[in-house]
Amino acid sequence: MFPFIGAIMLLLFAGLLAAIALPRRSRAVGSLFSAAAMLVAVSALVSSFLSGAVPAPEQYFNYISQFGISFTLQFTPISLALTVMASIVAFVAIYSGNPEKSSEHTATSLLLLFEISAIGLFCSSNLFIFFIFWDVGVITLFFMIYLLGSANRRRAAIKFIIYEIFASSLLLFAILLIYFYTPIHSFDISTIIAGASSIPQHVQILIFALLFIAFLINMPAFPLHLWLPDAHTEASTQGSMVLSGILTKFGGYGMILVFQMLPISSTYSIYIMALATLSAIYISFVLMSEHDIKRIIAYTTIVEMSIILVGISSANPYGIYGAAYAMLAHGFAISLLFLVAGSVKHTYQERDIRSLRGVVSGSVSSAYSFITGIFATTGVPLTATFVGDIMIFIGAVTAFSVYGAVSIIAIILIGAFLYYVANKSILSTKEKLPVQEYIGFSQKAGMAILIFFIFLFGMLPFIVTNLFNV
Repeated sequence: MFPFIGAIMLLLFAGLLAAIALPRRSRAVGSLFSAAAMLVAVSALVSSFLSGAVPAPEQYFNYISQFGISFTLQFTPISLALTVMASIVAFVAIYSGNPEKSSEHTATSLLLLFEISAIGLFCSSNLFIFFIFWDVGVITLFFMIYLLGSANRRRAAIKFIIYEIFASSLLLFAILLIYFYTPIHSFDISTIIAGASSIPQHVQILIFALLFIAFLINMPAFPLHLWLPDAHTEASTQGSMVLSGILTKFGGYGMILVFQMLPISSTYSIYIMALATLSAIYISFVLMSEHDIKRIIAYTTIVEMSIILVGISSANPYGIYGAAYAMLAHGFAISLLFLVAGSVKHTYQERDIRSLRGVVSGSVSSAYSFITGIFATTGVPLTATFVGDIMIFIGAVTAFSVYGAVSIIAIILIGAFLYYVANKSILSTKEKLPVQEYIGFSQKAGMAILIFFIFLFGMLPFIVTNLFNV
């Protein structure tokens, strides 16, 4: 069978080397190789849909054979969906996410390295390799914020890395505990799932607590979310797109693994659901006090990831796979919103919704792409988010009765506020800010690509859902 993951990783690594070697053409070279990797990922999805099964695992070499650590990558239905999403978002970020065309060489190189780490993490069959890709992705994004962000970027980057180092430390400790307490000492995820029930209960509780906190920081959700708004505010447009579109899925995917690996997880489902519901509703109100359009979008990420956590906490197939589908959908929707926010900033040199006016007059593509992003974020029918949210709430109500649907309140709240922002700042024509500089074709093409996939996976969800075991 064709080695899809190997081809994707090889293309991205070759693109990274080419971008480093050709600084003056780094964006063009990076876009070309990232586009090729995206096409391979989409081909893997189409092949899986036609055959009804994901491709076989791909083992390349023994990494540390004494500990049974091999560099093996494999697709599961969830990792395949997230790989497709990550490859599309990363390509759009490289090709379209820098309207100012500043620091293209550094940005392209870091984005390609981050894309390698993201796809490697989603496809890892070994927890040790998972951890390596996790840390590479986190460190790469630290440099994206620190080197390429705005005025207060260094403070935001330091805050980000402090939270993430803490999460990584907890993650590593938990992985080592899993290795030592499984009957067959192994980092292999399938072996751990098969033998986790024999881990002593008190050790399972400790491992669960460590992993839960680590992944909650990364998702993020209340009360461990404080790094995200500042990171987004100071990050470049490209940084915000991959930070919210892809990095937050590290935590979501990890949380799914927790529920698959540790039987003790379901014992705490009701408490996790309650925390996730509180997080979604609380952050919805916090969001309404913001005026910077990037901070508003950043807070919507916390709301959506909290709703995804509600689905995961249900610990049933509808909730788990619904959360995975919602992560795919959220990656497209939030990347679109951040791309629009960056384009609006470039066009008007303004991000404050109290001053921003007349976007629909000066930049029609940005205005209507923003409206589409709101539709996708709030789960309007025919968007991919609608499918994910429906599955999440079916799973949550099945597990928790009517209490599983309480977090719908958060969707209503952020939907009302986002439509208010759109009406006041984007669609209003009573006042018009002067256009400083128009966006280019690449930004419009990037918006179109993301909108296409938002509706493709909204109207044809069976391309992915037929692979799910529900």
